[in-house]
Amino acid sequence: MKTVGFMLKERRLARGLTPADIERAIKIREKFIIAIEDDHFHLLPSPSYAKGFVRNYAEYLGLSTDQILAFFRRQMTETSGASLIPSGVADPLNAPLIHLTPGRFIGILISLLLIVFFVYLGGQYYRISQPPVLAVDAPQNQAIVSEKHVVVTGKTDSDATVMINGVSAVVRDDGQFYYQVAVDPGVNKVTITATSKFGKTKTIVREVGYQP
Repeated sequence: MKTVGFMLKERRLARGLTPADIERAIKIREKFIIAIEDDHFHLLPSPSYAKGFVRNYAEYLGLSTDQILAFFRRQMTETSGASLIPSGVADPLNAPLIHLTPGRFIGILISLLLIVFFVYLGGQYYRISQPPVLAVDAPQNQAIVSEKHVVVTGKTDSDATVMINGVSAVVRDDGQFYYQVAVDPGVNKVTITATSKFGKTKTIVREVGYQP
């Protein structure tokens, strides 16, 4: 037996149209077009909507609306309960894709907090595992001086300690340090070592020639 959905779909296919074409033409959502063609009228919003959708669809396809609506009424009469939306339909087509319940919201919030925590933890681990920053501005490597003292300047992390040839140098709040090293005639090695509060070190060696 021919049904409303069969007749509408048959005419649509004969005209080479898709459900998306119908949606654009008569402004009925594609999922409702498909539901009508499958004779799943219980998936439509209400009986009055279903009747209106079927009439508009048939009229657009050039079918007799009186004939189509007569088939529609007969199908509805034969449907047990004569209801287009039977009780217990759990997933109507117009239901939102994401239903945010309080439990789901709490789960999402906890997940975000865990992500932030692990990102912070990873950042702290990376910071602990890295040596401190150390930049030596003076003296330049293989510099030649004529004075008995060489001025050593540079910058490191503000919480790091600096040793120059085994002697502690003062590190200012901005990380700058300054120290004078006595040199002997010939080539002298100036060793600058910065140590972080986590025990990681970085060393730079400068060779300085002293010619009295």
